[in-house]
Amino acid sequence: MQTLDSESKKLYASQNAGTSAIQAGYQLMKQAGHALFEFIKARLATPVAVFVGAGNNGGDGLVLAKHLTDAGIPCTVYGVCNPAKYKNEAQMAYEDFTLAGGKIIPFYKDAPLKQFKLIVDCMLGLGARGELRPEYEKAVIAINQSKVPVIAADVPTGYDSFLHILNVPHINAQETLLFGYPRLDAYTIEGGAAFGKVSVAALDFPEELAQKFSDNTFLANEQIIPELLPPRNEWGDKRKQGCALIIAGSKDMPGAAVLCTKAALRSGTGLVTLASPASATPSLQAKLTEPVFVSLPDSSDGTVQPGNLPILLYKAAQNQAIAIGPGLSCTPAAKEFVLEFLSRIDDQPVVIDADALNSIASEPSILKNIKTPAILTPHTREYERLFGKLPENSSDIPAVLRATAKNTNKVILLKGVPTYIASPDGRIFVVPTANSGLAKGGSGDILTGIIVALLAQGLPTTEAAILGALLHQKAGRITRETMGAYSMLPSDVIRNLYKAFS
Repeated sequence: MQTLDSESKKLYASQNAGTSAIQAGYQLMKQAGHALFEFIKARLATPVAVFVGAGNNGGDGLVLAKHLTDAGIPCTVYGVCNPAKYKNEAQMAYEDFTLAGGKIIPFYKDAPLKQFKLIVDCMLGLGARGELRPEYEKAVIAINQSKVPVIAADVPTGYDSFLHILNVPHINAQETLLFGYPRLDAYTIEGGAAFGKVSVAALDFPEELAQKFSDNTFLANEQIIPELLPPRNEWGDKRKQGCALIIAGSKDMPGAAVLCTKAALRSGTGLVTLASPASATPSLQAKLTEPVFVSLPDSSDGTVQPGNLPILLYKAAQNQAIAIGPGLSCTPAAKEFVLEFLSRIDDQPVVIDADALNSIASEPSILKNIKTPAILTPHTREYERLFGKLPENSSDIPAVLRATAKNTNKVILLKGVPTYIASPDGRIFVVPTANSGLAKGGSGDILTGIIVALLAQGLPTTEAAILGALLHQKAGRITRETMGAYSMLPSDVIRNLYKAFS
């Protein structure tokens, strides 16, 4: 798992005066330029146009251009600034580039950009802020109008890494290569579309620099799934594989219980018990064959009742993990049951979702009475009903979630783009999800089912939330690749869950 830093380590050299610091900065620049060269070379798209600005981002582009030229790859370098503005590391890159015979062509409005197969944006990096100056604005407009695919170096020109907003105009990169570390900007609603597909090139930043900029926020991607998976007990029976209790569904919303239960069954747990109002049981049994059913006495509204508490506390004690909320409804009786049940369970970790969250919103102080480890899985509206309005800019959300997780002593999984997971110990994990095919009713019920299955198999709450989110998004990605975002359904995602575990 990689540290996700809010500031650039590349600013290090320019913040430290002296020849040795500049030399060290140039070594990092050469690493960045070479990584960019390898990245471009793998795309096999020539000829290439490289747009360079006056700062370190332009220096990265000049190192790249030298490598391209040395390798015999057709390359044209367009400059949007006077080379006399190059300083420190960038000046060294310019001198090496020109000594090797390289030339910078001043950008002009009618430059024949459509002749290129690829454009590399090295105009403005992380140090840029505010609106684009006219010369940069003209270049950005021309690049966008050319329709040539763009790879951005570290940051697409026009993205303000200080305010975390997109200026108009800005580069819409097909791909962006980040240098050193991933950054939240590349995965948020504000920046994600401009960054495009994101890759990270490792650089040899000093350890003290990494510590200086680290804010205890981490990127969690599909590559870490294998190391988080709970081990299988090949010699154990079904109860040794974990038992999960799901309290879900109502007469009018049985589907949420079906999706949650199917997802739990597909996620490794040995035995799943589904507790639902008796009026919903016939429709649930028509859809499900593997779980154990607990039919709860209900009233005319077809929802759970406070009178269901004794049997469900008894059942809870027989299971290793509990999920509560999907499709329960928010009738006064259901709310009363949820609040009392959550305050009475002692040992089993619990996933609190959907209508259970909405029930707590009417009395948020109940969270302090929940003694057992818990994961709350709200989407934005549910979170705001519980804890108040979230920041408008995605980059400010981690700090708020960190405080909420610490104050409640609960894991907070905020569903959205990206998905954030906040641990009570102060760590934040970012799962880079951007799949409109998952933005459909029922997707959250699947996530809850996956997580409760992982808890039942012994994973701690933070790890279960991270792995659950990753498995969910991976299965969603696979489903979209085969069915498309328009037609895929949550039930299709469950059918592909097995692929996410492999």
